[in-house]
Amino acid sequence: KELNAIKNKMFSIISHDLKAPIHGLRSLFRNVEEKRMTITELKKSIPEIQNDLNYIVGLMDNLLHWAKVQMQKRSVYPQKVDINRSIYEVLQLLHLQAKAKQITIVDDTPPDVFSNVDKDMISLVLRNLISNAIKFTPEKGTITIGVYEHHSFIEVYVKDTGAGITTEALEKINNRNFYTTKGTASESGTGLGLMLCKEFLEC
Repeated sequence: KELNAIKNKMFSIISHDLKAPIHGLRSLFRNVEEKRMTITELKKSIPEIQNDLNYIVGLMDNLLHWAKVQMQKRSVYPQKVDINRSIYEVLQLLHLQAKAKQITIVDDTPPDVFSNVDKDMISLVLRNLISNAIKFTPEKGTITIGVYEHHSFIEVYVKDTGAGITTEALEKINNRNFYTTKGTASESGTGLGLMLCKEFLEC
C-alpha cells in the first residue's frame, strides 16, 4: 500500500511538474520557429530555459534511479570509491548552475579519502545535495563541501549560505510526502531528491 501510494505521487509529479516545463519549452521554440519571438527576446529567456532544463534533467535522473532501486529490490553494489574524485565529478556537472548565480564553491575535501559504497548511489546523493545547495543559495553566496573522517565511517558535508531547510519540509521528506518549492532564482523542486538521498543512505 505504501509503495502504491508513492507510485501514485510519482505519476502526479510526472504529469504536473515534468509536463509543465516541457510544454513551456515547446511553446517557446514554436514561437521562435514561427518568428513570433525576436532573437533579443529569446536571449532574455535563456536563464529561464536553463532552469527548466536543469530541473527536467535532475528529475529524470532521480526518477530513473528510484525505478532502478525498486526493480532491483534495493540492490547495492559496494566498491572502493575515491570520494574526492566523486565530488569533483559532480562539481564538473553542476559548475554552470553555480556560475549562473555567481556562487563560489569551496571544496575542502582532503585527497585520498576512500569509502566502501555503491558508486552510482553516492554520486546521486552528492549531486542532489550540491544541486539543492546551489538552488537555495542566493546570488554571490558560498557553498562549502568537505569530509570528516571517523574511525569506522566518513561524513561528507555540504554547507551553504542559504536560509536552510524548514522543519516542515524535513517532516514531509521523512514522511515521504512530495512537495513543490522554489529556489532563490525561482528554480523548481519536488523534494524527491532528498527523499532518494535518505532512502539510498539507509540501504
